[in-house]
Amino acid sequence: MKIAFLDTNLSFLCMAHEILDNINCEIHFFTEAAEVGMYGEKPGIIDNWPLLRPDWVSPIFSQEPNHQSTAIRQSWFRKAISIALANRNCIFHLRTKVKNVNSSKIEFVGAGFSGSGNLTFDHIISKQQTPDKVWYGGTLLEPIPNIDNSIIGKRPDSIIEIWSENELPPDINWLQQMQWKGTNPKNSIDSEINMGSARAQEFLRSKTILN
Repeated sequence: MKIAFLDTNLSFLCMAHEILDNINCEIHFFTEAAEVGMYGEKPGIIDNWPLLRPDWVSPIFSQEPNHQSTAIRQSWFRKAISIALANRNCIFHLRTKVKNVNSSKIEFVGAGFSGSGNLTFDHIISKQQTPDKVWYGGTLLEPIPNIDNSIIGKRPDSIIEIWSENELPPDINWLQQMQWKGTNPKNSIDSEINMGSARAQEFLRSKTILN
């Protein structure tokens, strides 16, 4: 069985791991990025660690959360999961633009595993609709500024991650500023992991019914 994922978001990465735990299949990921997790930092707020089984995540080194951490750099987290998937023989088509998709075939152009061409799959899994609500994020070193109704986490490297429904004050020495569309950055990592698990279980149940 060949399965294609048309993104490398956290829920898809977790979904792929769970599918591989249960059935023998070949999994491909398509992304225009040069590296999984390389662009577009997303919320990394966490309540606990670890979030996944150890064999689902390759070493994160300096970004490995400790008992004081309340955030993780999500780009590194996603990259670590993708490395673990690559070690399970998943194929990542990087710098690759999907030109056309029908029920079983993907037409693509770019670099990566096969360059440009067409590939046929038994299942093609697309992104779900993204909420329109915009959140504004920023990272900085302590001290933590007083921003009303903000969501705050501290990464293992002591960098502070802040998210707010309102635009962040410009008079702060931000290391990085971000925008993210979603429901709530406070539980976005947990929500994506749970969504990946739920979609994997739904997928596996459908295979059981068909068989």
